[in-house]
Amino acid sequence: MRIKTFLALGLLIIMATVSPVQAATVDSVPPALNLLGPQTAAQVVFQTMEDGRLLVSVTDRDEVPIKGLTAKDFSLRLGAKSAKIVSVAPLATSQEVPLNIVLVVDNSKSMRIRQAIEPLRSALNAFYKMLRPIDQVTAVIFDEKQTATVNGRPLHARVLQTRDEAKLRAFLSASMSSGLTEGTYLMDALLAGLDAARAMPEKQHKILVVMSDGEDINSTVTKDEVERASQGIPNFSAFAVDYMPTPALDPFLGQLAGGHGGRAWKAAAATELLPIFEAFASTMLHRYIVTYRLLEPPTGQVAFAAPELTIEEITTIDSSPLLNQIYFTTGQSELTDRYVLFRNQDETAGFDEKQLKGAMEKYRQVLNIIGSRLRRYPEANLRLVGCNANVGPEKGRKDLSLSRAESVRSYLRYVWGIEPQRMTVEPRNLPEKPSTSRIAEGQAENQRVEIHADQEAILETVDSAYVQKVTDLGQLRIFQQIQSEAGIADWRLDLRCGEREIRTLKGQGALPTEWAVPLEGALLDEMAACEKVDMQFQVIDTEANELNKTEAATLPIHFVQRTQQATQSQGYRVKEQYALILFDYDSAAIKARNKVIVERIIKRMREVPEASITVTGHTDTIGGEAYNTQLSERRAQAVQASILEADVDTAARLDVLGIGPNAPLYDNTVPEGRALNRTVTITLDYLQKH
Repeated sequence: MRIKTFLALGLLIIMATVSPVQAATVDSVPPALNLLGPQTAAQVVFQTMEDGRLLVSVTDRDEVPIKGLTAKDFSLRLGAKSAKIVSVAPLATSQEVPLNIVLVVDNSKSMRIRQAIEPLRSALNAFYKMLRPIDQVTAVIFDEKQTATVNGRPLHARVLQTRDEAKLRAFLSASMSSGLTEGTYLMDALLAGLDAARAMPEKQHKILVVMSDGEDINSTVTKDEVERASQGIPNFSAFAVDYMPTPALDPFLGQLAGGHGGRAWKAAAATELLPIFEAFASTMLHRYIVTYRLLEPPTGQVAFAAPELTIEEITTIDSSPLLNQIYFTTGQSELTDRYVLFRNQDETAGFDEKQLKGAMEKYRQVLNIIGSRLRRYPEANLRLVGCNANVGPEKGRKDLSLSRAESVRSYLRYVWGIEPQRMTVEPRNLPEKPSTSRIAEGQAENQRVEIHADQEAILETVDSAYVQKVTDLGQLRIFQQIQSEAGIADWRLDLRCGEREIRTLKGQGALPTEWAVPLEGALLDEMAACEKVDMQFQVIDTEANELNKTEAATLPIHFVQRTQQATQSQGYRVKEQYALILFDYDSAAIKARNKVIVERIIKRMREVPEASITVTGHTDTIGGEAYNTQLSERRAQAVQASILEADVDTAARLDVLGIGPNAPLYDNTVPEGRALNRTVTITLDYLQKH
């Protein structure tokens, strides 16, 4: 790979033989424009222009311009930044980008001696054909008189600057007839041409084309002076045709052209002048104006879905089902840390199930609840049924099922002091009423020990009463409208209460459409202590661009305390929540244990006639959403029928719905969460008067 780099007043000109896979970078001028052409390109030459445009030449391995290229054929980077190719237009059809061509023609008498006048005229005709009305040509020829001046210095050169092709033809035609010179003044003419190029508009492209047929003999200007004059001209390139009577390319002309992003041709005979000028015209004409822009940094904003958040302090009477199933890891029989396990009998002192809040916290303590109740009811006995998934590594493993049941019995025996004769163990493969074995979630649910008791009190609901904070929003929803052309690398969302950070969400890659933050537990307590929650969002794209700074979104908080309720309304809000003993997988049948709870609820309805009542059916996420929604409705309707059968007058204040897997009560990614979601909740909501 060849690469030459020149810097002239901020102009970066890169001439590279471009690999179709990767172009070289230029360490000396960071960040450098790095333009890739099509797979067929051997050389891509470009020069910067104004307004995010490049003038680009693309040639194949035979140095023939590649025609018909479009935006998809190019890619561009500026250092680490990507650019979007907006358009690619052929220079030949452009009426917006003029070329400023400085044409230096050797019109010494040696051209006549070498019989090159007519071939040169033909060659210039090819040059004229490439010109457009918007192009300006500055023609420079030798002159015996010192007609041109540069910085007050007289030069043996004559200059014509025009957009009129007829004037240009007449000027050059006269120079090759009556205007032929005895002397050779190439350096004088070059200095005059470079001076004209420097005076041209800075942001427009300038091309020097020089044709010489002999060594300079009579100039007053040296080569070093010409070299210095060529430096620092913005948007400048040089080309040369060497028709000197030597076998090798003239070193000076080669250096001048190569040093300014151009090319030099060697014409060994007059007949080669026309093909060379045709090649030059084709190179000039079949170029592209590539318009680009750097990819925009991320823009947009994030916002809370709700205009405000009301948090209310209520008294909750919570009757949660006791899930009598202990789950195990595939192929294992040890109790896992999903359960709260005491190490010895001393640690069980002071355990009180009434201090537990919520069904999931109660489930994590299920072995301790059962152990405590077995102490309280010394006549009660357990039957522990160990099960396995009966697929894969657990296929037919009744020994594993037995070990699981023994693990439960050992914990109750050694930590809670329950006599072993009160607990029998029974191994089997699948449970009596298994979950589906076709999917991993169902298999995980079948890896369990079922606990059965001969007294109802052991597996009774877990009841507790406590003051908790609630909100009518189950989750805090946050929407984003972020646009990023380069793609997202990292993002971070902070919720703040004053200077205190109360929740952080972060990630990598594409942003979610929205975030849903559960409003529960410690987060709800922290938010209740704030007058408002501020949200700050940071995002960085794949090119290290940051999101343009936006104002932090704010969520006003309205907190209603229980003491305020009592003062303002002479009462406080109470929510009694009951969950039926759980339904079997894919079932809406009410078990006998459920009927006892329904009777208890009906009694409470009669005791609190002002309470509004909501019956809500739920399911797990196994299966289709439509089917699960219908299943949840059947469960809710079965409970409704049981209530109305006992107390038909309740119908007017009964609200019944099935929400299927939507707004799940518990985590559906774990077996206990899915089991607890197979339920119907009954909520009594009323104002407790003093």
